[in-house]
Amino acid sequence: MYTITSDEIRTIFLEYFQKHNHKKIAESSVIPENDPTLLFINSGMAPLKNYFTGEEVPPASNLCNIQPCIRTIDIDEIGDRHHLTSFEMLGSWSFNNYFKEDAIKLAFELLTEGLKIPKEKLYATVFMGSKELNLEPDTESIEIWQKAGMDRSHIVPQPFEDNFWGPTAETGPCGPCTEVFYDTGEEYGEAYTEGGEFDTRKRYIEIWNAGVFMQLNKMSDGTYEPLKFKSVDTGAGLERLTMTLNKLNSVYEIDSLRPIVDIIKNQCTSLSPESDIPESKINILSDHLRTVTILLAAGAVPGNAGRGYIPRKLIRKCCTILAKYKVDNFNYKEVINKIIEHYNKYYGHFEKNRNQIFSVFNKEVEGYSAVLEEGTARIEKMCGGLTAISGKDAFVLVTSYGLPFDFIQEYAAEHGMTIDKEEYDNEIKHHKEISKIGLNEEGGNGSSLPALKGLAENFAKTGFTGYEELSCKAHIIGIIKDNAEAELAAANEQAIIITDKSCFYAESGGQIADTGTISAGNMQLEVTDVKKAEEVFFHFAKVISGEVRVDQAVDMIVDSERRTKIEANHSAVHLLQKALRIYLGESVKQAGSLVTDDRLRFDFQCDKKLEADVLDLIEATVNEYIRRDYVREVQETSYEQAVKEGALAFFSNKYSDVVRMVSFGEVSKELCGGTHIASTGKIGFCKIISEESAGRGIRRIVALTGSEAVRYVQEEIKLLNEIAAKLKTGKKQILSKLDTLGTKKEQPEEAAFTVMTKEQTAKSTLQSSKGTAYITREYPAMTDEVRDEAIRVAELIRGVVCFYSIVDDKVQITIAIDKELSKSCNANGVIKSALAYLDGKGGGSAYLARGSGNNAGGLKDMLEGFKTLF
Repeated sequence: MYTITSDEIRTIFLEYFQKHNHKKIAESSVIPENDPTLLFINSGMAPLKNYFTGEEVPPASNLCNIQPCIRTIDIDEIGDRHHLTSFEMLGSWSFNNYFKEDAIKLAFELLTEGLKIPKEKLYATVFMGSKELNLEPDTESIEIWQKAGMDRSHIVPQPFEDNFWGPTAETGPCGPCTEVFYDTGEEYGEAYTEGGEFDTRKRYIEIWNAGVFMQLNKMSDGTYEPLKFKSVDTGAGLERLTMTLNKLNSVYEIDSLRPIVDIIKNQCTSLSPESDIPESKINILSDHLRTVTILLAAGAVPGNAGRGYIPRKLIRKCCTILAKYKVDNFNYKEVINKIIEHYNKYYGHFEKNRNQIFSVFNKEVEGYSAVLEEGTARIEKMCGGLTAISGKDAFVLVTSYGLPFDFIQEYAAEHGMTIDKEEYDNEIKHHKEISKIGLNEEGGNGSSLPALKGLAENFAKTGFTGYEELSCKAHIIGIIKDNAEAELAAANEQAIIITDKSCFYAESGGQIADTGTISAGNMQLEVTDVKKAEEVFFHFAKVISGEVRVDQAVDMIVDSERRTKIEANHSAVHLLQKALRIYLGESVKQAGSLVTDDRLRFDFQCDKKLEADVLDLIEATVNEYIRRDYVREVQETSYEQAVKEGALAFFSNKYSDVVRMVSFGEVSKELCGGTHIASTGKIGFCKIISEESAGRGIRRIVALTGSEAVRYVQEEIKLLNEIAAKLKTGKKQILSKLDTLGTKKEQPEEAAFTVMTKEQTAKSTLQSSKGTAYITREYPAMTDEVRDEAIRVAELIRGVVCFYSIVDDKVQITIAIDKELSKSCNANGVIKSALAYLDGKGGGSAYLARGSGNNAGGLKDMLEGFKTLF
């Protein structure tokens, strides 16, 4: 029986502060709105930051509420007695009204009188100051606590790390704080003595941050300045407070969590009686499933990065635990239903989004369960009969098959095997280094983003004039060759050129960079790419003639025909997004895009394949917008005003205080820094050529515009005419003719997979002009065995491997490169060059990449020129 329930604590808290002139406000979503500094709402004050800085006026001087929070920093500590990833924060605030004295008095009165805690069980910590940061100790709070009724020996000065709160991001409101701890008794450790260590993990449990005294603003240079006014922020974790007041050993024993724990424990016991799953793992499952339910109810979508990474990580961790302890057919629905039942008493969106929660959750579990099943089979295949798992094999299992390293470790322990952890760590380190390099077509030369950011510090920001003009006069302020600044570059040399201003658009926001020329007299540069870092534009160029020098006055001219095609495709992306939202609903959100001069690609959040008739409607709508010839309008305004006017803004972390709003009539209004066509009519025509999956929950549309779209349609019609001629029928009768002929073909028996012998390897190996060994070989199908064989052979010959197959005129390719060689020869770059011959797409890591293309006719040319691709 509980001494006090969490519901009773809620009521006591809210009624107490409302009685003391605090206005109760609604909670905010755990997914921040227009706050790129936070992954999730991690405290009660996080949604109220603008009230503390004075940027917004609060609805009252004093506020209170109960706010759901997510703290990912504690994920690795989950399973102990009091850490949680998700929790509810009891919060009260005062803005430019009362300060330390009233805040401490209110806290002490609520704890001792409202919640009936004996004052001898309470301890308070205060800020001891920091000489390094020039911050004074908070002696005032010590005096106020004593005045309120706390014994001086129960007041503990603590350092900056413990008793200085905030800001919630790198900059913002912050200040010293005073926290309240509950003494859980001598069974959890020795009592605190003045001047000794204050144990905040076992015996003394924090139950309240009784006052963050917001009086400072941390600046970007690390210094602190006074805020315009002083405020108070308090917070108490409901779950931890419930545990403490009921004298429970663990937060997982409280009334809101115990039912979840019991369901999970009962299922594990009945489904796998021999599993003997530890209590800590039951706690992890309880916490993670609860947190995932909260995130999915708020609209989070599992993914590989950003906010989507957390629900994906938590779900996969749960699946891995259950797989390890052989708990099959676990009923997640029973657990999630119990969580929804609890939270729906306070937050209505849980029941409203019930179907969405289960739909997203089930898809994620199904997908990862398949990964675990395949990965387990792969471990058995790779490591069967061995006594050790090499670090390289573990690395392949993690990076290629998605298995968690912990899972591999546990498998090894169960089977009496060891893992070369040092070798695995080295492989991971090397992989990260390769990933950071990001070599481009110029072979790197300081063009990776980190390198460019470092170089940008040496130059003034580039003035961009490319919205208004496609040519301009400028001065060269920097030349970079071979990763170092230079004074000049001569004919036939590659160089990076920095100018004081530029009309060239730098690659950004999914739009590729402009190309063109830079010239002065007999000097001419061909600009092949433009990148930017810290608002400095880096023009990648080849010197065609003459010499280019620092301080030289030059003429810059953008390839206007190519720019127009890019602009047409970019504007078509905006029209396509509008059409998608009409037919699929306004929940459609952009997940990425690529705009080039020959096509456009648009990724969006959607869980199902689009039917052909829906695609036809979307395409027809886009072309209707084109025919209406809406004129482009551009307006610079504030982010808040743009959103208020209905502008779409899916990447709020990319916008500055002043944003650029691009509109086409009333059909499209988006925040966008890219360049656009003058009016939609100039796009001419848009043709969707494919719609496919681009990842879990993401669909991808590829389309053409203008002359490229016309050419595509003409080729399709030509092909249709040729088919009709061969069938000796009209185009409209092709399908009925095929029905009479029958379309089923006997499938050739697939040849058995064979491993290449050393003799076959030797005979197949050639030497390129650069002395690098490589092999090209055809297989009936591109299976996992072929992929593994490619990796093996690449290591064997210490070179490059290209295995390919042709199925139904579609070419599939696997490129593998020896690990050591991959430091200088990137498989991801090789396959992109190879797929250019095949009109294909693909990618991968530095040593293994895969892809496919529809132009089988280009295979011969690709193979003949393969040695030039690396």
